[in-house]
Amino acid sequence: MSQENEEVVQKNRAISLLKSWDFSAIFFGGFINNVGSYFTSIGIIFFALELTKDLPKEVATQEVALLTTFTLIPMLLLGPIGGAIADRIDRKKILYITDLIGGFAAFSLFFSYRIWHLYIFSIINASVRQFFYPAKQASLPKIVKREQLLSANGFIQSTQQLSRIIGPLAAGFTVAAFGLKIAFLVDGVSYLISSLMIMTISTNLKPKKNGERITMNHVFTDLKDGFKMVMTDKILRFIIIIFFFTILAIGFLDPLIVPYIDFEFGLGEKDFGMLMSFSAVSGIIAALAISAKKQMKRKILFMLGTIVILGLMTSIIGIAPYLPNSVVWLFAGFSLIGMINVGFNVPFSTLLQKIVRNEHLGKISGVIDTVLTIASLLASVFAVILARYVSISIIFIIISGLIIVAGITGLMINKTSNYDYIANEREKSMTQALIKEEKEISRDHLVADKFLNDFSEGVNPNSLTNTCLLYTSPSPRDLSTSRMPSSA
Repeated sequence: MSQENEEVVQKNRAISLLKSWDFSAIFFGGFINNVGSYFTSIGIIFFALELTKDLPKEVATQEVALLTTFTLIPMLLLGPIGGAIADRIDRKKILYITDLIGGFAAFSLFFSYRIWHLYIFSIINASVRQFFYPAKQASLPKIVKREQLLSANGFIQSTQQLSRIIGPLAAGFTVAAFGLKIAFLVDGVSYLISSLMIMTISTNLKPKKNGERITMNHVFTDLKDGFKMVMTDKILRFIIIIFFFTILAIGFLDPLIVPYIDFEFGLGEKDFGMLMSFSAVSGIIAALAISAKKQMKRKILFMLGTIVILGLMTSIIGIAPYLPNSVVWLFAGFSLIGMINVGFNVPFSTLLQKIVRNEHLGKISGVIDTVLTIASLLASVFAVILARYVSISIIFIIISGLIIVAGITGLMINKTSNYDYIANEREKSMTQALIKEEKEISRDHLVADKFLNDFSEGVNPNSLTNTCLLYTSPSPRDLSTSRMPSSA
């Protein structure tokens, strides 16, 4: 099929999807909510700076950094439970109820006047997102046809990247023009619009296990099994250990970046919005560049290389105040973070899809996200403590060195252990096994269709193209997010 014909087909698929009101409700509601969430993401941090402006700089930095800590705690505690609940309770109810709670919490910020009010919001907002995300993902296969799933996911992910560009930029300029609290009203309205649109969905979103009792034993059993699989797989074990120490270092960036640009550079909401938007643009550029490769043979080498580059970029951010045109250097270092996130996560996610069987991906992904959330939480706590005694610039310089060491160590181990070769051989054997299974079940058309859908990412040589857009959104696997979680 020519490129022109392929573009026509993609356009027709998008139009076909939007003709379904149920899909449009989730799509447009989600887009509006995503944009609105960036208003609060920016507004709440600078509101915290305003509430702590009379405190010493070190104390104010600690108070603001705690926002990230309180955001990460629900991710750690509730993340493993959200998926289990989405498999047992009406997903439509989960979606609109969590949106209503999020909207109420956002509106409540308009009346807040103490820093601890912001901490409570951070906990509530992060908590409801842990239930919203899995319910939304599980609802899509019921709303669109099976053959439309890839197009639907790509469509949603593409517009989420657009919201990452529009949201921070619009929020920064709006807050700078009309004040901080306008951001909370905009976000609250976006939650309500999303909730109302979800209420109009007519598709039955009740899972097969609707009403089934949820036990913590099920959750912990899945986590234990997944942890065992990760730690007994030498490739996954190697990546997760390197990744853990990298997140443990770069995790200092998120809670400290806004106090840093405020105290060291005198930048405000508008400037931070531009930083976030530039980061999103660089992520999309990286995604398109990687997708053009179609295949990547040395995924582990590529991931480790991005870690080293991340360390260099962080060092630029740390030494920027001492350089001429310091703001330019800050923007240069920070805007490339989005590119680095994609550079790591695209090959990482593709590697997982190609060497791990589909029925184990959920467990292993849950373990990976839990481990990385622990690293982020520890980094946030350490950042809060160190900010009182060490300047943020020095902290960034120190963690940049640690990141570079982690990356170089990983490169050396990868070279001596030849992990890329082992991974490629496992990909080949996995593909052969899947083809064999496909032939064995090809007589049953329905089962074969399900099989092909489940493993399409694992056997499709173009899987990098599909995956590249997925990981340009904030997630626990981001090497740096510099955000509060949005409602993607």
